[in-house]
This record gives sequence, C-alpha cells and structure tokens, in this order.
Amino acid sequence: MVAVRVSWATEQGNPERGNEDFVAAADGAVVVLDGCGLPLGTDLGCEHGTAWYSRSLGTRLLARMLDGLGPRSGPPVGPPEGVHRPGERPLVARLAGAIADVAASHREGCDLRAPTTPAATVLALRVRGEWVDYLVLADSTLLLDGRRGVEAITGGPYFAAADPAMAEAAITGTVPVGELDRAALLTDGATRLADMFGVTDWDGLAGLAVDPGPAGLIERTREFERTDPRAVRWPRGKVHDDATAAVCAFGR
Repeated sequence: MVAVRVSWATEQGNPERGNEDFVAAADGAVVVLDGCGLPLGTDLGCEHGTAWYSRSLGTRLLARMLDGLGPRSGPPVGPPEGVHRPGERPLVARLAGAIADVAASHREGCDLRAPTTPAATVLALRVRGEWVDYLVLADSTLLLDGRRGVEAITGGPYFAAADPAMAEAAITGTVPVGELDRAALLTDGATRLADMFGVTDWDGLAGLAVDPGPAGLIERTREFERTDPRAVRWPRGKVHDDATAAVCAFGR
C-alpha cells in the first residue's frame, strides 16, 4: 500500500476580500481551487460569493473522488482508468457532477446565467492503488516530480462555474505511482516565482515546495512581491494574490 503524506499552506492576498482559494485532502486525495477574484463591488449575480463557491465545489469534488475507492494492496484489476481506456476520464465526470451539485444548491436564489457568476480553477489528484490520477482546469499548475524530472501541467482558459460541461476542458492523466516522488498543486499566486518573476524555474519551484515547504514557498513569494509594491517591475493585476500550495509525497 502506497503511503501519501500531504502538506499544504494557503494565504489570502487581500485582507479586504478574504481568501478565495480552497484546499482539502483525505485518504490519498487532494483538491486545490482558486476562486476567480473579480474587482471588489462586482455584481456576481450570487449572494454567496466566490470564496463560498470554491469551498462548496472543492468539498463536493473531494467527496466524489473518494466515492467507491476502497483500500488496495496492489495494482487495480483490469486496465487502469485513463491509461488503457483513453475515452474514459473519471475525474472529469466527478468534477462535472460536483459543478452540477453546486449549481443546484444556489440556482433558485442566484442568477447563474450572469457572466460574472462565481468560478474557480481546479486541481485534483488521487492515489488509486498503484496509480495516480490527476486533473487540471484553467491556470493553476500541477508539478509532477519523479523519474523523468519535473513536469508542469497548466490548463487552458476555461474555468469551473455553473456549467458542468466545462469539466471536459480539463487536462487529465494517470501515471504509475512508482514513477513519482512528489506532486505539488499550486494556484497562480504560488507560482509567481517561476512564471511571473522569473527568479527560478519549475524545477526550482518544485524544490522550494519541499524545502522550505508550502508555507515557506508562499513567504518567499511575498518577499519578492514586497520589493515591487506598485507592480512596476512585474506588472500584475494584484500586488499580492491568494496563494495555495499543497505537496503530496509518495512513500513505499
């Protein structure tokens, strides 16, 4: 049985709006969401808000990811999902179901047709016997660190909102757990050192996620942000963004 140790840290970027990121883990599965933060005062057509949406979608997705997964001592019987059956993407179905669940929970009192309806990026990872399934939707990043080095996976321009069909835009995959040492799930507020500031690359960022760790990675990011308080050196919409980093270490 593969042991999975998950550590994480999350920190809000603006005290006026709270943290719209969400992270949760249980039984070898982890989800990280980044709520799409629109300017303060924007009419979302929703009385609940973006932080509520991230939290609601994340908890429902995690529950669906765990549903039907029992303990395993070896490889799954039959072909693993997403490898020998490329037409099947089980985490996509689970995300679509979670999106539908959240939409149903507030459709009656909120206008889900509004273009500003709450939305979020989604990262999901689960261990299934000797396999690791992953899902990446929108501009958060998954770093797979193993035998072949560090692979960075970032999704396209589509976000989870009120339409379950958006789950089909996610990047998904399944890899043998034996090929991985670690995986890091990072919102874009936690990837700035590599993709915005250029002070390290993906390999370096993966290393920082381990040492000094998720909280240390976020603090290192804040240090660089504070050197550019007017966003002149590194033009950006938010001087400090919500930042979340989760690291999965696979033991044998």
